[in-house]
Amino acid sequence: MPKNNAIPDSTLFGGNSFFYPSKNDTYICYKTLVKEDRQKLIEGFNRLSAKSVYHRFFGIMKELSKKQLDGFLSMDNIDHIAWAAFDIIDEENVGVGVGRFKRSKRYPKEAEIALTVIDDYQNLGVGTTLLAILYFLAPKFGIEVFTGIIMADNAKLIHRFKALGAEMKRSGSEYNMRLPVVKSIHHLPNTKYAQTIKHALEFLRVNNFCA
Repeated sequence: MPKNNAIPDSTLFGGNSFFYPSKNDTYICYKTLVKEDRQKLIEGFNRLSAKSVYHRFFGIMKELSKKQLDGFLSMDNIDHIAWAAFDIIDEENVGVGVGRFKRSKRYPKEAEIALTVIDDYQNLGVGTTLLAILYFLAPKFGIEVFTGIIMADNAKLIHRFKALGAEMKRSGSEYNMRLPVVKSIHHLPNTKYAQTIKHALEFLRVNNFCA
């Protein structure tokens, strides 16, 4: 990964997009996921370790099926919202992460959330920024609670969601997660991770990048 302090021109991505620094001072582009990103999704999946695939898909998979890809790219920007993270390496746009939420048909104020970041970019703040984007957008679409399933051995993700005020209920090798989406960032818990999310949320609010 390059360490480039210069902020590239986000207009080359089109649509809603902006740059935000990662922990290694590389500027990552965050943008709305579009159907034309299909190949980037495939390439990104191929760069996931077996452990990351297991944590995200709850099993071993060698590739994404056509049905899975179609589902991931079925965004309508109302009930299914998805944003992607890209890094620019040698003028190539490399997909490094995806965050999405999908509204529950039974409980329309709830949405299932999912985050995926390729291994080389984990622990750099990419997943946190994607989560902040989804958290920022949720109230605009009437979402009050994020839900999700997390593998019980994914301690880091469990800890982070708990730090944001999530309730966890264990069921076998999984946790059912429920994260209330507070209306004001000042109502987030006073935890170190919540403070990190607050910083990203304030950045999004001031710049209005996700409007």
